[in-house]
Amino acid sequence: MSIVKLNNPKTEHYNNLKKFILSADFTWNHLKEFIPQGSKGINHPNQWHPEFCSEKNFDEFSLYTHTFLLRPSRETLYSKKYSPYLDDIIKLLREILNANKQIMDHFNMMVRCSLNATHPHPEQTSIKTSLHNDHNFPHKNMLVYLTDAGGSTFVEGEEFAPEEDDVIIFEGEHCHELPKQERRVVLVMTYISGNQDLPDFL
Repeated sequence: MSIVKLNNPKTEHYNNLKKFILSADFTWNHLKEFIPQGSKGINHPNQWHPEFCSEKNFDEFSLYTHTFLLRPSRETLYSKKYSPYLDDIIKLLREILNANKQIMDHFNMMVRCSLNATHPHPEQTSIKTSLHNDHNFPHKNMLVYLTDAGGSTFVEGEEFAPEEDDVIIFEGEHCHELPKQERRVVLVMTYISGNQDLPDFL
């Protein structure tokens, strides 16, 4: 599945929530590692486009995150609400899905949802995260770019250079480019579509 750009209706709710997220009143947690150990594409390390995604030094880049829906595991057996703002995010995502009927018709369930914020790296060269998947079962990704900081997303050889308010979906191993000048804030949602098998622990 290649990268697909969706329509963002940019409703009043969307704009108000984005303003709050980008304000000084919104809380963040710091993560030491950009890609958690175990999430890298270790079964297929750099088989394609090695110039796009780097396997080295990925753990040197940290980020700030706010988790709305915690990913499921064999221990929990379910995704867990992790933020008081989850209902606001669900309303935002529903507005986007309703504006893209072709996606809504195949949407099954949300698996994980969080905000990621990365800051510019002092090096002027392009710095990318390691190649990874968000889960070890079939799923799709949706990204909503809340700032105009750049920081391309690469999915199996395809590059998407984002602008503020862009929304994309994709499937497969991917990596992200760190921003060069501004803070890059992205809403990340993973989901299972109607044509994908459910995880075997559900």
